[in-house]
Amino acid sequence: MTTEQQIDRALAYFTDEEHYCSYELLEGTGDTMLSAPHAMLQTRNGSVKCAERFTGMLCRLLHERIGCPVIYKTRHLRDDANHDPVSDYRDALCRYVKQHDIRFVVDLHQMKPERDMDVCIGTGLGRNLMGQTDIVEIITEIFHRHGVKRITVDKPYAAIDPNSVSATVAARCRVPAIQLEISTRLLMSGYDEYCFPHVLDALYEIILHLNSQPTEIAL
Repeated sequence: MTTEQQIDRALAYFTDEEHYCSYELLEGTGDTMLSAPHAMLQTRNGSVKCAERFTGMLCRLLHERIGCPVIYKTRHLRDDANHDPVSDYRDALCRYVKQHDIRFVVDLHQMKPERDMDVCIGTGLGRNLMGQTDIVEIITEIFHRHGVKRITVDKPYAAIDPNSVSATVAARCRVPAIQLEISTRLLMSGYDEYCFPHVLDALYEIILHLNSQPTEIAL
């Protein structure tokens, strides 16, 4: 199966509105876990926001490729797993992180195509990195190698809301958690900047690099 066929299959999964459960958690191996809390519609402050389906697709495709553990939303229950004060999604994620000694969490999001940047790395103004600040340089360098050049840190998305996935994971689990906002221009065919396979490869390399870090030594 070609990469484009895999993408089409993953897209079909996230356009299916008949999923029974609110989220799906796929167990895996390695020290890095991916999350996509907005893979389906979400409701924030009474307003329904668009699904960021490509983030869920990236999770599923990377789970298939490398076997990393992933969690993503599969059903809209008028909730927002990246904002609500109480979230079964975040509870399940943190429980898995603690039970399986996960050392890094990468929380995927999708930016509107109007944004000037390609990727925004949200660190909670550094607080969610748990002192491992080199993670930002690692992610930036890997994206650059795959042709993704316009990268910002904490602007416009800093992930400072304590109810965001990355801030919650960092606070509860004491492991580095990054929020990665990726432009829709890179993910959706039809845009000149479309490069979904390159983004997929970059995330694959990021996971491999994080998994290779010594347990006792900071990055």
